[in-house]
Amino acid sequence: MIVESEKFDFILVGGGLQAGLMASAIKHYKPASKILIVEKDQHLFGNHTWSFHRSDVATEWEWISKIPMSTWPGYAVNFPGNFKRVDIPYCSISSTEFGEFIVCSQTPGFHVEIKTGVTVHELAADHITTSNGRFDGQTIVDCRGRSTFEGGIGYQKFFGLEISLRDDWPDSLPTLMEANIDQSDGFRFLYILPFERRRVLIEDTCFSENSQLNVAESQEVIGRYLRQKQVPHWDVIRKEQGCLPMPFASEFRPGLTNELAGGYAGGWYHAATGFSFPLSAKFADIVASSPPEKAKENIRALAIKNRFQGTFSRFLNRLLFHLVPPKKRFEIFRRFYTKLPKQTIERFYAHAFTKTDACRILIGAPPSGLTPIKFLKSYKEKTCQF
Repeated sequence: MIVESEKFDFILVGGGLQAGLMASAIKHYKPASKILIVEKDQHLFGNHTWSFHRSDVATEWEWISKIPMSTWPGYAVNFPGNFKRVDIPYCSISSTEFGEFIVCSQTPGFHVEIKTGVTVHELAADHITTSNGRFDGQTIVDCRGRSTFEGGIGYQKFFGLEISLRDDWPDSLPTLMEANIDQSDGFRFLYILPFERRRVLIEDTCFSENSQLNVAESQEVIGRYLRQKQVPHWDVIRKEQGCLPMPFASEFRPGLTNELAGGYAGGWYHAATGFSFPLSAKFADIVASSPPEKAKENIRALAIKNRFQGTFSRFLNRLLFHLVPPKKRFEIFRRFYTKLPKQTIERFYAHAFTKTDACRILIGAPPSGLTPIKFLKSYKEKTCQF
């Protein structure tokens, strides 16, 4: 065993999105810092695409804008009987490009050390103990995921193909929700990002009660859509898949623990959308810009500021999964995009919606086939594992 004892300004445990955002924010606010990122797998960031609305990260844009990304002036949503263009700028970051950006971010005085394939045995306030020795740090941030959720949970599962084409893709804007497909397993839609004229990511996404992903079925759904778009030939560049939690319970309070925990570990994600980028960016911005002795206090203040939005988002998940039958859930999202003003949509995704916005989201013609008894019974459910 290699025994090491080094001192770092920041130690980031976990090599996912939150660690990458932390490193980017630290470089912006404290460019003379020495950072250690510890990851149990052999590679940072996995195989993902992270997206967000430009308006989600207004405060943090100064340093986020330096990360390589694809951008569009807006996007489309397409539901049975309703097509709409949403004029809110949209951005996407690939895990591969993000990883290269972090690895190559070294500048005079700024240093990021990366240790992969390392297991963390102990995480304390001023050090971590790992399979590769002990490392001391002034600020320790837990950037790992979360495996259990109390009070019930739904799932956002997805499988995607990034493909290259022989001809130009017919749409220049992303389509966030192409819902003109079978809805029997819950709210199901295709998510399309045209990175280049002949390079497109298409994901089959479903908000479902179960986490089982049928890859063969997803590939068939994607293939059928491509044939409908008159795309007869394509080559697969890469595949990505995942399953995100959509918890129901309102008891979980991010940021109110003794540790600095970011990302899913700390509850810094939008429960009703699965988007983790905006809240993870806010967490990174606060920690990186705060004096070390004030970081926990400032994160608690941010958590309190987001308490209403987090509670309401989890309530929306309970409504979705326990009040509305699977085949009718698309009606909720169709109404969201066709009836709500642009400013409400922006604030909702930014996790900055008001109580008036919440009322607007709830009030309106309900989907058919409601099951209120099942919804009320759902409050008696026990802990569900993700």
